[in-house]
Amino acid sequence: MEYFGSKEVFAVAYELKQSPFSESGKNEPTWGVFQMWVDNKSVCTFSMDDKIREYEWDLICIVEWLCKNKNNIFNETQFPLPIEGNNSLEFYKNSGDFDSDDDDEFDLWFEKRQDWYFRHSWYSDNGGSFLADVIFRRVENTIEIAWDNLDLYNEIKFTNPKGIYYVPFELFQEVINNFIENFMLKVSEKTEGRNLIERLKETY
Repeated sequence: MEYFGSKEVFAVAYELKQSPFSESGKNEPTWGVFQMWVDNKSVCTFSMDDKIREYEWDLICIVEWLCKNKNNIFNETQFPLPIEGNNSLEFYKNSGDFDSDDDDEFDLWFEKRQDWYFRHSWYSDNGGSFLADVIFRRVENTIEIAWDNLDLYNEIKFTNPKGIYYVPFELFQEVINNFIENFMLKVSEKTEGRNLIERLKETY
């Protein structure tokens, strides 16, 4: 596993491996296992059929989302709607109660809500996988990492289903950038992965 950061605060790790679809002729050079720890809690680990499992999927989904949205996470400090809340989970939940007889006002509200969510939670790009729903938000000189996955899926149960933690901004930025750069380097070493990495570099 390639490992970045500190599990006690914030860390990610990944390992590229052979895709289970490779036997059918579908080669996926970015398939692998991904882990994330926040406050010594493994956020993406889950149990299925009484077995503990790590998140495994085409990791291009996570990396591409991070490439496109890391600057939003690093720089956006305000929730775009006039809603009270103490954290990302509350902002997002409370903003869902809005109603209006004005269709344009209603549509604009939920468009802003959805756009913010897409910029701050990688769940919007889960690719149909069992990815934990995690929201990343800049709060002063920290990144708030918040998740509530108690009822996200019927088929699995997350080992650490709920939490909120504040990671020093510089650590979060360093871990994410190092992860992306290492991933791009490893994948670009594979002939079939070079075009994918060229596409990623356009957003990174």
